[in-house]
Amino acid sequence: MELYQLKLFVDLAQTGNFTRVATENYVTQAAVTMQIRKLESELGVKLFHRTTRSVTLLEAGQRLLPYAREILQKVEEANIVVRDTKSEISGIVRIAAVHSIGLYELPPYIKTFLKKYPEVKLRIDYRTSEEIYPMLTDGEIDVGVVAYPCEMLRIECIPFLTDRLVLICPEDHPLASRRNIEMKELAGQNFVLFGGDTPTRRATDEVFAKNDVPINVRMECDNIEILKQMVEVGFGVALLPRQSVTRTDRAAGLRTVPLKDVTIERPLGILLLKNAPRFRAVRAFVEILKNSQHASTAKSKADEE
Repeated sequence: MELYQLKLFVDLAQTGNFTRVATENYVTQAAVTMQIRKLESELGVKLFHRTTRSVTLLEAGQRLLPYAREILQKVEEANIVVRDTKSEISGIVRIAAVHSIGLYELPPYIKTFLKKYPEVKLRIDYRTSEEIYPMLTDGEIDVGVVAYPCEMLRIECIPFLTDRLVLICPEDHPLASRRNIEMKELAGQNFVLFGGDTPTRRATDEVFAKNDVPINVRMECDNIEILKQMVEVGFGVALLPRQSVTRTDRAAGLRTVPLKDVTIERPLGILLLKNAPRFRAVRAFVEILKNSQHASTAKSKADEE
């Protein structure tokens, strides 16, 4: 049993797609198939059920998966522990962030970090909150960044930033020229919103319900760029993080209108696995997130100009 085979096995178990595994590992699909067959031959059992449309784990594969993940994690930890003895900070920091934070909140911090620690490599995945928590507990990432964070038994949450939701509308919308609006004025408006299972959507639904404001939800989507495009073409208005509306968006005709009588704050948090090794590169990245408040402040001022 070789580490490379275990890596391909875990990747295939997660994706269920030979072509994707081959692409991500820079090998041919035939090479992936061969290595999986070799692993199955050595173990004397079939690990996957294969059809023309899907690849799923059999019972033997389900039993092997947690051990394979743990072995790969321990090997990576061993490599990092050894590299951590070097004087300079190097290695890989694996990050997963929700789409809106990864695109609009993290870039200033990433720029600061890479400038200070050029020997470190960052691997950033854009995932939903529901995906990020298990990725952290399974050892697939070192740091998670989510909105409305929840501290759990194995997960520590460190406060990061607090954003605010504002109304986003096209420049020709009747509300676009207003300095602010009251919640009751949103009654009956067409809205495009985050999907119902996202923390931000749950928070906005609570505010609408608490203030007895009925709205018409025309579209739900977890991709913030698509939501902004739908607002731009007049499909509806939206409540989105203030930081997500850039100068480019404003030039394209989007306008932000603060809520006068309600404040919808959106806390962001840094997720770390409790009692897990935090190597120098990871510690350095977290410190940048905690201490680089000036980057976010500068961005907010620039966007408001």
